[in-house]
Amino acid sequence: MRKNASVWWMNPTILFAIVMGVVIAGAYTIPAQNYLMFYRVEKFIDSGNIWLAVYPAVAFVLGGLLSMVLNRGVKPAAVLPDAVLKRDNFIKFVVYALFAMTLFGYAVYFLIMVRSGFTVSLFLSVLKGEPGAIYSIKQNFDKITGVTSFTNFGIAFTILATYYQCLKGEKTFLPAMAVVFLLTLMRSIFFSERLALMEILVPAVIIWISMRLKQGKRVPFVKLYPLIGIVFVIGFFGLSEYFRSWLSYYVHIYPSFWEFVVTRFFGYYVTALNTGTLYIRELGFPSIPFPYYTWEWLWKIPPGGEAYAEVYGVRPMNLLNNILDTMGNPEFNNPSGLMLPYHDYGFGGALIYMALLGYISGLLYTHFRNNHTFGMLLYPIWIVGILEFPRYLYFTSGRFFPCWVVLFLFTLVLHYNKRKIKSWRLSGVNRA
Repeated sequence: MRKNASVWWMNPTILFAIVMGVVIAGAYTIPAQNYLMFYRVEKFIDSGNIWLAVYPAVAFVLGGLLSMVLNRGVKPAAVLPDAVLKRDNFIKFVVYALFAMTLFGYAVYFLIMVRSGFTVSLFLSVLKGEPGAIYSIKQNFDKITGVTSFTNFGIAFTILATYYQCLKGEKTFLPAMAVVFLLTLMRSIFFSERLALMEILVPAVIIWISMRLKQGKRVPFVKLYPLIGIVFVIGFFGLSEYFRSWLSYYVHIYPSFWEFVVTRFFGYYVTALNTGTLYIRELGFPSIPFPYYTWEWLWKIPPGGEAYAEVYGVRPMNLLNNILDTMGNPEFNNPSGLMLPYHDYGFGGALIYMALLGYISGLLYTHFRNNHTFGMLLYPIWIVGILEFPRYLYFTSGRFFPCWVVLFLFTLVLHYNKRKIKSWRLSGVNRA
């Protein structure tokens, strides 16, 4: 197996710089009247505050560059490939266990849907684009924290299953992966969780490409995959919005469907930066007594937010929602991952935080390229967080928490057993 096989767009520093550069430039240059026309919100980004977005982006890039310089001497490893080839039954057990937990999460999802009044007629109403059909499902759906989150184990399942199939050259888990894909597709359409589909598709594609390259196989058009990905994402976004809002409302507003799709797709990213700027303008920084937004996964664990409110006398999300309801547009409520660290740590702390994230991203990428277990497992989903950064701080979100914990524990178990069982090392594997 070859080492260091990757392509330019997998580099987190390059990818982050391109994504953030496009979004920041777009958010700044879009005229104020276009914000009002297309997104029904005032433009809050101007020449006096654009630095709020630029500085943390630069800090991330510098942290990533520093990481790659300091860790360029990392030696290649092969614990995960060895385990897949030599401990087949153990890997299968873990993958099927994650599949079972994912199915349990979706079973709870559907039971709650039925309890909330979901029927076949409502399903058909969504497909017909009848006004309010999807919103009635979302409003009546009451997630059970810690139970419905089991659906997020589908990410870890997809990552391990894809590695297994690439390394073994088999299609053992293909039927199970198809089931998870279809369930996730339904979830993304009916609950407008398009991110859920990205969470399983992006890692699978990244792993497939990297493993083929490491095995010395050709991947056609691999350097153009970012463009192909953008077309696919916008196409799927258009499909979901067709049933969600186009047929019921926007068909009477926009002259064409594709103009609506492109405008609204990029709108979610530029308005997130605009909304984040509004929050900073109104609240200043730091705006809360103790970090909350960058530790969302921790505060999502019950009693979570209530405990924060009892200790510090404030509900951070209420502060943002009050501003959004009075000065913004609740339809575009994303606060931007660039802006949230300001609320928790102030100016200097936010830049340090962003530099640290950049450093961790570079470190994971280095370990991913050199076949270190945790880097191989985590970095494919980490890329989703980089792509979503203009809109959402994914790395510290509650939905990412089950995934990285499972992958971390799996890594510990794998390496513990490697130390205990010397025969796990394959003498025939080429690490050069």
